[in-house]
Amino acid sequence: MTYAAVIAAVASAHEMDPGAMGVLPDDAPLYKWPDKPMGWALKVHLALTLFAYIVLLPAGFVMEMASNKHQSLVQLGGALVGFLGIVFGWVHGHIDNPYARYGWFAVSMLLVHTALNLFLTLGILKRSSRAQCMYRTLGGLQVLFAYIGMVIGIITYLNLCSQGHLGQCISHFARGSALLMGAMFILVAMRLFGAIVVELRRPIEFYISVIMITVGLIGTFTEHNFFQSSGTDEWSHKDLQHTLIGVSWFAGGLLGLLMTWHSHPRYRTPVPAIIFIATGISMIIHQQDLAMSSRTHFMFGASLVCLGVSFICEITLLASGFVKDREQPAPFQYLPVFFMCASGLFLMGSNRDMVLFLINSQVDVGTYSLLLLSLCFITMFYFNALVDFYFALAGPPEPKYRPLDDCEVSGRHSHSSQTSTLHSEQDLSSANLA
Repeated sequence: MTYAAVIAAVASAHEMDPGAMGVLPDDAPLYKWPDKPMGWALKVHLALTLFAYIVLLPAGFVMEMASNKHQSLVQLGGALVGFLGIVFGWVHGHIDNPYARYGWFAVSMLLVHTALNLFLTLGILKRSSRAQCMYRTLGGLQVLFAYIGMVIGIITYLNLCSQGHLGQCISHFARGSALLMGAMFILVAMRLFGAIVVELRRPIEFYISVIMITVGLIGTFTEHNFFQSSGTDEWSHKDLQHTLIGVSWFAGGLLGLLMTWHSHPRYRTPVPAIIFIATGISMIIHQQDLAMSSRTHFMFGASLVCLGVSFICEITLLASGFVKDREQPAPFQYLPVFFMCASGLFLMGSNRDMVLFLINSQVDVGTYSLLLLSLCFITMFYFNALVDFYFALAGPPEPKYRPLDDCEVSGRHSHSSQTSTLHSEQDLSSANLA
């Protein structure tokens, strides 16, 4: 709450004044709410697809992982509802846009997933480990497909990424999505495997470094309109800074990957945290041509600085052995997850087209920051609910770290005292012989 209050207070220190936002570009009026109201078919499409891809299909995947006998029925119901929802989206009449074309891919994945379900349930396909793994993988990917569909749907409905800044738009959404998915990966891993996540076999920073390398590559080759020319080849200060941030993330990710390649999960490294703090400071002092854009980048930078500091605190407390006997993650371990999730959302929400949409909609940065933080809380609630649903079906995990009872403590103390006494007697005997 303190973090949210500080962000909102600093970001909304000035009243919303379009004239103070800077000189708006010529295409600024294009980014606004659509003039045409949302039809009934599109509303039905949203209701059915959200229910299928957020409730039924993820529930079916969790039930499959828990070996529940009713998972096939839930998956079939989710596939049917999702298919009907996509059809209603096509009935809306706009079938020649990226979101409608993505619907064909979603339908094909639903058909493959449902076919595997029927073949395994009816015994047509032998329930081998390979077929089971393929079925579970497709079930888990449905959550990813739902997220991609929501992002493409928002971009299409608000007409974002359409006026010659495709590279910058891809960069913000791809890098923000990588941070968001990395945060949810860490959250689920901690809930399932405990505070130290020994089952991952490597420290958390190893997987964060992989994300940083991916984000760095995306940022390096997309910020200067690598995918779509904007009519100029000149490099601005924004292009230089964002491209060099991508280079630094790639280089820092390589170092973090090397330092954690053969490390035990408890032996963490502060390299990703240092990169987060340096990037956050750079974004806080970063100046854009629009005041609104500078403030959204400030929000992103503040989130990164908090992320880096919280990671360093977590590494310090883990290294001190503070959580060695805990069965569940310590409360402070959820802070890096929250700040990584918030950083991803702020990064996606600070792209140029979205900033122009906010200016035209008369939304100040304080309101916008609270909206994104609310989405962050909802996202963490959703994945925590999925993990709790899994525990309700499969039972809680076995404790990985068990505190010592009184007998074991007294036994260890007596053993250590006997050992010290024996060593003292040996030293005394050696002294007498000498």
